[in-house]
Amino acid sequence: MKVSRTRRILEPALWFVGLMVIWEIVVRVADVPSFMLPAPSVFLWRIVEEHDRLLHHGLITTRMILYGFVAGAIPGVALGYLIARSRTCERLIYPIVVFIQGLPKITLAPLLLVWFGFGPFPVVLLTGLITFFPVLVDAVAGFKSVDRRHYYLTRSMGASRLQTFLTVELPSAAPQIFSGLKISIVIAVTVVIVVEWLNSNNGLGYLVLRAMDSTDTAFIFAILVVGSTVGVILSYGVSLVEGVLLPWRRRDRH
Repeated sequence: MKVSRTRRILEPALWFVGLMVIWEIVVRVADVPSFMLPAPSVFLWRIVEEHDRLLHHGLITTRMILYGFVAGAIPGVALGYLIARSRTCERLIYPIVVFIQGLPKITLAPLLLVWFGFGPFPVVLLTGLITFFPVLVDAVAGFKSVDRRHYYLTRSMGASRLQTFLTVELPSAAPQIFSGLKISIVIAVTVVIVVEWLNSNNGLGYLVLRAMDSTDTAFIFAILVVGSTVGVILSYGVSLVEGVLLPWRRRDRH
């Protein structure tokens, strides 16, 4: 049965509204102090009051998310292709990548500050490092899943390596690559806000730090809602690009 686009949007929205209503009732009935757990009506109204400030810093954070996402996605797809197509690269490079992935990369933030100073570059670099691995893993799986018979066909037709990549390998691997991209974009939102909290004079992470200094719990929740909204929008954006580039996937979901 086909599910309309309106229904796919309305259902999560109704769940969110229902959760907010339950939260509001529980907080009011239990008389929970606002500095511990503010009611949704309180922190949602803070979004309205502080919309200019939140918009300004939210756009800065969004820009860092996109930069870091691209910095991780492009090398992830490229290296994934090399690992999938070359046993030598798989033996030599993949274990090193897995080892680096095992490092607690958030703890690299102080080192990046020492090496590159305060500014956007450490934020983008660390976000790229963390979002790189999910894209790489899905890219490797996608390129390895290409039907070998397609290679025989392209060779018989005299196709070049680039033509084979563009017409066979990339379209075949694209669904799994997009799976990695959708995971990475959500991770990128969290990473950027955390790193901004450690190293920034602007962005949503910076606002969280300032709100913590003033024990403004309601504003912290308002920032979290804005950050989550940014993540949802970017995730839907990746899904929209997937639907445009891979129209057969859109039909399959219906």
